[in-house]
Amino acid sequence: MRIFDNALLFNPVSCTWIPASFSVDKGKIKTVGAPGSITGTFVTDLAGARVIPGLIDAHVHIESSLLTPSEFGRLVLKHGVTTVIADPHEIANVAGTDGIDFMISDAQYSPADIFFMVPSCVPATPADVGGAVVSAEDLKRYTENPKVLGLGEMMNVPGVLFGDAEVSAKLSLFARIDGHAPGLTGETLCEYISRGIASDHECTAAEEAQEKLLLGQYIFLREGDAAKNVAALAEIVTPETASRCCFATDDRHVDSIDREGSIDNCIRVAVAAGMPLELALRLATLSAAEYYSLHDRGLLAPGRAADFCILEDGETFAVSRVYKNGLSVIRKAEKTEQDVTFPPFSCRMPDEAGMQLPAGKLKVIETVPGEIITECREMEVSAPGLQKILCVDRYRAEGFGLGLI
Repeated sequence: MRIFDNALLFNPVSCTWIPASFSVDKGKIKTVGAPGSITGTFVTDLAGARVIPGLIDAHVHIESSLLTPSEFGRLVLKHGVTTVIADPHEIANVAGTDGIDFMISDAQYSPADIFFMVPSCVPATPADVGGAVVSAEDLKRYTENPKVLGLGEMMNVPGVLFGDAEVSAKLSLFARIDGHAPGLTGETLCEYISRGIASDHECTAAEEAQEKLLLGQYIFLREGDAAKNVAALAEIVTPETASRCCFATDDRHVDSIDREGSIDNCIRVAVAAGMPLELALRLATLSAAEYYSLHDRGLLAPGRAADFCILEDGETFAVSRVYKNGLSVIRKAEKTEQDVTFPPFSCRMPDEAGMQLPAGKLKVIETVPGEIITECREMEVSAPGLQKILCVDRYRAEGFGLGLI
């Protein structure tokens, strides 16, 4: 048994800091008490340092980091993230269930715990022609996997609203279903939620998030690379609503994680936007654990995982040391090599004639800074600032699409 004495321990139940001593045995918290109240041979004096439960990323696509799950876990762990909930729909769009199986297999070598929500929409839309199709029948075998917590973000909103048979079959497989319904409101939002879809991470405005929150959904405040919504949504988090809100990174590149962080970055952005640190820590720990019914973490209490972070001194939130299952994190995690699936790759690039656009006004994709949503405009093809954008079929070499952005 190891004892950590003289800690200033954050308790996400009360959102308060409590002077405490705690002990760890076999990777779990054994006892929590007043400073100096627990005796033993192996004692670490934290000298009043702030200690928080390990951080939890409630929703991420690991593939966007360009890392395997095991390497992703190693990287985010040094930022205090000890638990990750991943949706592998990006690799599934390319490699189908072989891709999902690879992600689950490789994740066992991650020093951080990685759980999965299996992808609900492969391909992303019924009109899309990707590298694979994952059906409800394909997903059945994941329902008993302990590393699978439910069904990933349901992007096929029309399929939900109009009772598509395949969508309904997928929804019936899992008790926990993540949502994806940007801009949905009113009666259509009510119908969508009524199908058991319990969360949303696509809100870009506080009004949208507040409506979904009051209708019973959990709101994941997202801070990724393309979509940065934490500051805009920070006002919805209050002592009354914090238990129904979590943080998510969604899509974040390896260089951004290494440079700026993961969920620790979400906390810094939230605090800068006016959210009290204690509420931000609630979102990053116990709220996410409770949403996913991970009752063995999110709080440093007897019987729960001894996953915790020691914070640096100072006003800026920063993780100094990380402990996983009561052990100080080793920077390089041991792993064995895994076979990686390489689906056939075949594309046909356009020639010079294929890159030509007609003169006159054309529809243009207009990006929105800090968002993944876009606008549609009509502009002269010769207007300044426009760039051509090319979408190539990488599976069957059947062609390409050309547009303007």
